[in-house]
Amino acid sequence: MVLCNNSHGKFFGPSQVYMGYTLIVLGLTCSIYSLTTLLLVIPGAFVAFTFTGTILDFENKKVRPYTNLFGIFRTGKWIAASRFSGFKIMKSNRRYTSYSRGNVQLDMNFSDISLLLINGKGNEKVIVKRYKSFQEAKEDMEELKISLMIRDNLSDS
Repeated sequence: MVLCNNSHGKFFGPSQVYMGYTLIVLGLTCSIYSLTTLLLVIPGAFVAFTFTGTILDFENKKVRPYTNLFGIFRTGKWIAASRFSGFKIMKSNRRYTSYSRGNVQLDMNFSDISLLLINGKGNEKVIVKRYKSFQEAKEDMEELKISLMIRDNLSDS
């Protein structure tokens, strides 16, 4: 079975992941005084280690978008590639905003190029992989069209 696993990164933003690590450390440190503080480790591990991704099965022509909870438990259903009518390349801009104690806004901007599998109506989308440049996404899209045998009826924009 030929599988390709593409990780998309953390599910939560940078400040939430940092808070997850903080909860883990506080839970472990304070467990010296009270064992009930170990309960802080559970939500901390959930926020800090949960990430998303996509698995491509080229042999059976299936796609599986998943969320890896706690970094251990993978959830998601297999979807037949025949349900999709083509690919779309999109530039996504994400902004994570937090505020300091002095109410100063701190923004972190991230942008990347996403290769999406999309059906004809556009209501079902699966992120296949994220790229740094449009050219890399275009080359990988051409390879995936052949591997998954998807005809492209959509525009590539």
